[in-house]
Amino acid sequence: MQTPTKKPHPAGVAAGINSHSDYNTHDILNEVTSRLKGIIKRHNGGMLAFCPSHDDRKGRSLAVSEGREGQILLHCFAGCSVHEITGAIGLNAADLFPRTESKYDPKTRSFFNEWQILSTLQHDATVVLIAARWMLTGKPLPESDADFLSKAVIRINEAVSYSRRFK
Repeated sequence: MQTPTKKPHPAGVAAGINSHSDYNTHDILNEVTSRLKGIIKRHNGGMLAFCPSHDDRKGRSLAVSEGREGQILLHCFAGCSVHEITGAIGLNAADLFPRTESKYDPKTRSFFNEWQILSTLQHDATVVLIAARWMLTGKPLPESDADFLSKAVIRINEAVSYSRRFK
């Protein structure tokens, strides 16, 4: 059995497709696939191609697909790294990601729903009820229970403050 041999990386591949200022108008997937050989479409929407990083004579070992956020996913079943693959086609790993205008794209923060807050506080409400019944008997509340009750009251008050932010 012959093991695949790695091709050397092309010299001077420092700037990839994303280094050009007008690249944001290009389709990244088309750019990557135009540099590959033997592309066939797969039933799952992805593609298979001959890996440019090694001597791929027996079959196509490079899977190419698009990720959820527009990035290009490359996987060589023979074990070539993404850096080896992109280097062999004159790109770098950063070229596989869509270009954004800002360095940070903030995500919308998800807050707790009211039912999540209430279900979390259900235990604390039970503790308050038990403590109230205990105190109605005229017995003093043990110090550890009084501390826990204080913390439960604080959590309940924080939950009320938290839920008021959404009104």
